[in-house]
Amino acid sequence: MIRDLETELKTPLFERLARGVRPIGPAETVYGHFQAVLREIDAARQKARNGADAFTGTLRVGLAPTVTKGILPKMLADFLRAYPKLDVRLTEAFSGKLTEWTVAGEIDFSIVAAPPGSRQLITRRIAVEPIVLISGPESGRKHLEKIRLPDQDPIKLVLPWTHHSIRSMLDRFLRSGDIPVGRTIEIDSVPGMLGLVRESDWSALLSITSVMSELASGALIVQPIEHPAMSTEFYMIHPARQTLSPAAIKFSEAIERGFAENLETWMTYIR
Repeated sequence: MIRDLETELKTPLFERLARGVRPIGPAETVYGHFQAVLREIDAARQKARNGADAFTGTLRVGLAPTVTKGILPKMLADFLRAYPKLDVRLTEAFSGKLTEWTVAGEIDFSIVAAPPGSRQLITRRIAVEPIVLISGPESGRKHLEKIRLPDQDPIKLVLPWTHHSIRSMLDRFLRSGDIPVGRTIEIDSVPGMLGLVRESDWSALLSITSVMSELASGALIVQPIEHPAMSTEFYMIHPARQTLSPAAIKFSEAIERGFAENLETWMTYIR
């Protein structure tokens, strides 16, 4: 089929390699048109299936750990009650792995904390969140007190593992000296990071949604950072060759509302 198209266009579109192919020439432009055609075909299939019931079958969703902890508990039960005929399969992973699964079509859509920049995906930013300093009672810090990190004594800092989306940003601030650090440990789990912080004098830097459930309880000390201002973004991604099903749209909208509600709640705490 590809060779037939190359013959028709009278130009090669791919360089044949030992392992796979590499797009050349006008292949990128042609690829974009193909993606649009595939979306139209998928949209037609969706309409045909949805004639009976738009909210049946299986919805496969990938979520970043922050979303699983800070948004999912508040919205999932209501969503399941609203659509009793829909099977929902959720998986939690960091952004890199979720992107791989979404490109492969193993997941209908994902919420990730880093834009993948792949032409095989449609990407839409759904939230921008402040990074906060999170400490335990042993730290002696004051809950919700604004803080300038460069003015602090060296912090014992729990860092997310290197493949976590915010790690590269934190590393830039660490190298610049804006975050004074006495000692670090890496933990590949948001609950694991918060568990250590809760029971020790270690601290962590994470987005506000990670600790929404602890804001009122006082189990963790959460402080807004005046300097350096840090934030992270969250994106909804899905395969470019497919359209989102009505169920996927509803679920992603609920997640987006969760981010907006969390930010609104956070602003009431720090005004």
